[in-house]
Amino acid sequence: MRRRSSETDRGGGAGSREGSGSGGSDAAEGGNLSAEKPARSGVEEEEVLLSGDGGDAGVALRSEEESESKLRARGGRQVMRRSSMVAKQVISIESALGLGFVSQLWVDTLSWNVVIVEVRPNLLSGDSERFLLEDVCQVGDVVLVENERVMENELKMVGLETLVGYEVVTPGRISIGKVRGYTFNVNSGALESLELDSFGISIIPSSLVSTYALFVEDVLEVASDKVFVHEAAAARLQRLTKGWWGAQNVGKSFNEVEEYYDLEEDRLANDRRTRREFRRRRSRPKLRENQEDLDLPMDFL
Repeated sequence: MRRRSSETDRGGGAGSREGSGSGGSDAAEGGNLSAEKPARSGVEEEEVLLSGDGGDAGVALRSEEESESKLRARGGRQVMRRSSMVAKQVISIESALGLGFVSQLWVDTLSWNVVIVEVRPNLLSGDSERFLLEDVCQVGDVVLVENERVMENELKMVGLETLVGYEVVTPGRISIGKVRGYTFNVNSGALESLELDSFGISIIPSSLVSTYALFVEDVLEVASDKVFVHEAAAARLQRLTKGWWGAQNVGKSFNEVEEYYDLEEDRLANDRRTRREFRRRRSRPKLRENQEDLDLPMDFL
């Protein structure tokens, strides 16, 4: 009996030791699991942080792509006349608010680029504000800019000219006309040609006065409200419109240009009449031959 009890005691002790060992091992494993949980949570936190950084990077990439797309959109060639740009309403894309109306464009006569756009609350009065042409996002029925902050920059006006109303003269002081406007690339600001007439007043419709295009390459310099051009610039003028108001207030050179274009138009009209008469004369002998063939007897044919 004592042996059995001792054996049972031994078995119980072994079982208890085994139980304690298994329990200890389980506890140890539980401790290891609990030790692994902070590590995993740290990894998860790192993954979250990385994903957050990736989100910021994605936003940055998207903003860069949008800016590049804007540059590509502005990189094209959109030629516009000054008169088509003036009086357009300027609207902020961000707030959809009207910022005023374009009242003036300022040109850098060294680089021959339109640089600054002047805006007023209305075209007749009000304080003017200015922003860079490069801040324009799109020009259509209205002028779109990113936001109102484009007009908060301080801009230098040194060396900038409006050009409208300036007299165009040669180095010999022969007047060619006056600037009423110009054409320029909206995306780059580069001027392509000046538009001249005898008055230099842009509000006069071009259908009433004769207007001419003068390429910027013919300009020598701008000084004292005058645009100096090459002596041969008058011969390279291109007529845009022909109006019924004469060039009574301009110099001899402009009148000679008017006479030259009138003579050219008369010469072209005479050439067209001569060609028509020549074609008619060539067609008449054929008609006569056909009529004579009809008058001949059938036996003769």
